[in-house]
Amino acid sequence: MSDETLAEAKREIAESLVLNTFCMRRIGISFEDPKSGWAFFGQKLMFVLSVCSICYHVFSEIMYIGLTLSNSPRVEDVVPLFHTFGYGALSIAKVFVLWYKKNVFKQLINELASIWPVPPLVDEAQLIKDRSLNALRIAHRWYFAVNVLGVWFYNLTPIGTYFYSLWQGHDTQIGFVWVSWYPFDKHKSFAHFAVYIFEIFAGQTCVWIMVSTDLLFSGMASHIGLLLRLLHRRLESLATEEQPEEQFYSEITANIKLHQRLIRYCSDLEVAFSLSNLVNIVLSSVNICCVVFVIVLLEPILAVSNKLFLGSALIQIGMLCWYADDIFHANADVTRAAYNSGWYRTSPRCRRALTFLIQRAQKPIAFTAMGFTDISLVTYSAILTRSYSYFALLYTMYNKK
Repeated sequence: MSDETLAEAKREIAESLVLNTFCMRRIGISFEDPKSGWAFFGQKLMFVLSVCSICYHVFSEIMYIGLTLSNSPRVEDVVPLFHTFGYGALSIAKVFVLWYKKNVFKQLINELASIWPVPPLVDEAQLIKDRSLNALRIAHRWYFAVNVLGVWFYNLTPIGTYFYSLWQGHDTQIGFVWVSWYPFDKHKSFAHFAVYIFEIFAGQTCVWIMVSTDLLFSGMASHIGLLLRLLHRRLESLATEEQPEEQFYSEITANIKLHQRLIRYCSDLEVAFSLSNLVNIVLSSVNICCVVFVIVLLEPILAVSNKLFLGSALIQIGMLCWYADDIFHANADVTRAAYNSGWYRTSPRCRRALTFLIQRAQKPIAFTAMGFTDISLVTYSAILTRSYSYFALLYTMYNKK
């Protein structure tokens, strides 16, 4: 691949990850080296502030949960605290993965550029590419919008509640974004303002981390699915025209090499995201269960914010499972594409090479939660089922009391 073609591939990949890049810069992480010393210092300062804010945010919620359990261990008092704590804990796991594996992700993006399909492409291949990129762009924009709207509904709810109470003629004051513990009286005027600003910053930071990690995973997974579908097309069009045997064999070996690179690429990506995927799978059921409990039984004033939180949680884990499932089935379809090719027109040597490709494609490519379980739409269904089971248990406990 020439330098000009490689630069074009990197440009197209960067355009597909533009929202991911935007969110990462908000937390002080970038795959590009800073252009100056001041930029380097500003990036590190932003990263330190972001990590410290979400760590204290989660710590303060743990303290508040502990105090609530010791004073009033009622279901309706404790359950509303868990979904925001779970979101913060998930953000800590994801920012750790994003920071620790930053160079790995940068290397994976560069490697992806070396196998990226750049123009000119045949019409069918270009159509497959355009559809995949357009679908990814729409998914990223909707996910970004739902998460940002959700956190700002939370941020502005105390102000809206305050003005509504004034309109009703009640004597009130502005509340807080999150229910957290602080080692000082947070109701004093200056402390109140400082805590409110801090909670806005911490909540928004959690969203930047969550969105940037999810968009990075979904973008790279979508591109792998795109390359596998282009491989399908190349295999199905194999030997449809008369060519020398060496030409057939050269095309088959090129397809085998591409498939092997995609398998290795998926393996590297799976290792990089394995920890965050595990935390995601473990916490998603609890987060969804708790926020549904709050929406159905408690806090009607916060219904809009909590519904956006629920939508975000469902989309977040659903997007993870969707793209993992897409790669699983796209790799399985390589076998069908090879069988549907014109293999019967080729020589025995070419057929043996295709047999090797078919046998390797029959071994699944799957993203896992640190090897505990494969991630697919079946996993998504299991998460929703567990969430409902937990909700039914909490609902029963709440009704008994």
